[in-house]
Amino acid sequence: MAANNLLFHETFQPETTYIAKILELSINGFSGDKFTISELTGIPTGDKKGKVEPHIKYAKYMGLVDYSYSRGNYDLSATELGREVWDQDRYLHETLTLWLMHYMISRPNTGAQQWAYIVREINQGFTDDMSSTHMAGLIQKEFGLSSADATKAFGVVKGSYSTGCFSNLFYLTWEDRIQFEEKTEKIEFGYLYAFALLNSWDELFPEKKEITFNEVMENIAFGKVFGLNDEDVDSVLSTLEKMDIISLNRQLYPVTIVRMSDVESVISNLYSMLM
Repeated sequence: MAANNLLFHETFQPETTYIAKILELSINGFSGDKFTISELTGIPTGDKKGKVEPHIKYAKYMGLVDYSYSRGNYDLSATELGREVWDQDRYLHETLTLWLMHYMISRPNTGAQQWAYIVREINQGFTDDMSSTHMAGLIQKEFGLSSADATKAFGVVKGSYSTGCFSNLFYLTWEDRIQFEEKTEKIEFGYLYAFALLNSWDELFPEKKEITFNEVMENIAFGKVFGLNDEDVDSVLSTLEKMDIISLNRQLYPVTIVRMSDVESVISNLYSMLM
């Protein structure tokens, strides 16, 4: 796996306060340099290093904003997903929003490489943990990094789940060993699950109208992303069938899933099941 841009974060882990401020600028169609962004938002930056540019990239990896960059200037715009998040939870406080951001940043093709690798490759399930030393060796081999560079590149992932923006998800513990925690289906996350399934489907199987349960588990890694065992993922799929998002063919083995909806129609309902 290529190690392109693993240090985009400049060793700053994501902070929801700063991501929310970048999203606000994007909603308003901001154009300007990082110093202007810093003045408007209070996000610190300097000539060579600072938190503005990493948080623009975090917001992009989380699917909330798009941007172009030319001659020191950023042109920011909010995605459809970003606009819905802004309308419903502009300070990014909801647990659903944090799970959404966790899912988006860990996508294999359009998320951040180190999040995708930890969530999808290092994660071998709830019954197996791994020593941090062994994991570090795997990271160094996979990305061709020195021990020091691996720590710099992946330290932000550890920080985000240990003490940072994702810590309240209790998704993993990472000290001498890394252990992924098992979760249960949350009914109020119905449209979040639907969005994640369909968004991943679009990215990984754009030509397919029907996929298998095995592809949901292995390629989309739905259980790994949300901390769900096979039985709970099956239950989520049954819920999505009742919501007319998908149709299940249980006469086949493995079970096949036919899509009945699209990402765009799901986005506007993301928060609709919250109490």
